[in-house]
Amino acid sequence: MARSRALLDLSTRLMNVCLAALCRGGSLDRAEAVLVDAIRLGLPPDVVTYNTLLAAHCRAAGLDAGLAVVHRMREAGVSPDAVTYNSLIAGAARRGLTMCALDLFDEMLRSGVAPDSWSYNALMHCLFRSGHPEDAYRVFADMVEKGVAPSATTYNTMLDGLFRAGHATNAYRMFRSGKVGYARMVLKELGRTEHAPNAITYTTIMKCCFRYARFDQGLETFLSLLEGGYISDAFPYTTVISALVKKGRMQEANAYCELMIQSGSTLDNACYNTLIHLRCQEGKLDDAFELLKIMEEGGLESDEYTFSILVNGLCKMGQIKAAEKQIWSMEMMGMESNVVAYNCLIDALCKSHEVDAAIKVLHSMKLKDDFTYTSLVHGLCKVGRYHMASKFLRICLREGNNVLASAKRAVISGLRSAGFKNDLRKVRSALYMARLLRS
Repeated sequence: MARSRALLDLSTRLMNVCLAALCRGGSLDRAEAVLVDAIRLGLPPDVVTYNTLLAAHCRAAGLDAGLAVVHRMREAGVSPDAVTYNSLIAGAARRGLTMCALDLFDEMLRSGVAPDSWSYNALMHCLFRSGHPEDAYRVFADMVEKGVAPSATTYNTMLDGLFRAGHATNAYRMFRSGKVGYARMVLKELGRTEHAPNAITYTTIMKCCFRYARFDQGLETFLSLLEGGYISDAFPYTTVISALVKKGRMQEANAYCELMIQSGSTLDNACYNTLIHLRCQEGKLDDAFELLKIMEEGGLESDEYTFSILVNGLCKMGQIKAAEKQIWSMEMMGMESNVVAYNCLIDALCKSHEVDAAIKVLHSMKLKDDFTYTSLVHGLCKVGRYHMASKFLRICLREGNNVLASAKRAVISGLRSAGFKNDLRKVRSALYMARLLRS
């Protein structure tokens, strides 16, 4: 009997390994078929079996699909454990379903399942991402109070939350002062625990420093990262380089580019895009395209960000025809929804007073945003075509988009000076309706 039971346990473990491999490969239907066959053969699934399927279903189809697996699990007499609830909470977090995540955590406690650090981490991550930093801190405090040891991921989640809190509304002004200093203090505290800070920890602090223009502190953090031997990839380098490029500190950015290449770090798409962006900012388009060639010869494919950088660089150098060719290449690769690249082209065409060409580009776009219409409306106003500008402003508002206040003022002022009273009335009415819908 004992031997038979051991064989069953071994068979179940082998089945779980098979299911995990199929789920990782995205073959959920095949995984389900394997489970059905196993049950027919008298092989009992266990909690690991269902947790494997649950996590895969949550990732592929959302929380409801995961909850359906839990229902099947209970029907089979298998009780959910901490891993089950962790997957469900993570699934709710991915979809921004904060209340669902909290309800699941509550249900977990009521069921007598003790949360582990991953349970708290997933819930904190969800609360931070949905704009509830105070609640995330309460969860962290509860975690400490319950004696659940924070992991390195816990600290990284906290630091990432501190950084993202800078995007919060005025209700969270308390996070807008001193957050960089506090984040660096947490970093030092982390260094005194058994959880050594890693590259993600340091990079999060660097992002926080750079966002709030604390460049010296950001560079100091990067040097600490170097000295501690924590750099395992090129991501920290690209973070520093991007920040310096935005600040216009090109010499320093170039120095860090050289350091990154000398370090032997493997360059991925993000790294190449950062380097290409740097060359475009310096006006070295030939170098940018040479980097693109090296990138593609190395087996990496251009992405939407790559094309946006190149189109923007070409437009800034006045090479609009070349920018249009890049747009055409982008379309051939199926990237017709790259709004940023199209916006760069429309803006360049309007600044060159080629507004009819800009209108054609806008009509060819599948997706448009506020900047698309702002550039076109401004461009039409600059050439005195206020009637057409008012028409596109109204279309923009009807589609649920908006334009910058300066574009609205330009249209209203132009219509008034040109004596287009009927158009002026229509624009004011459209603006009023848009305000009502947003309120």
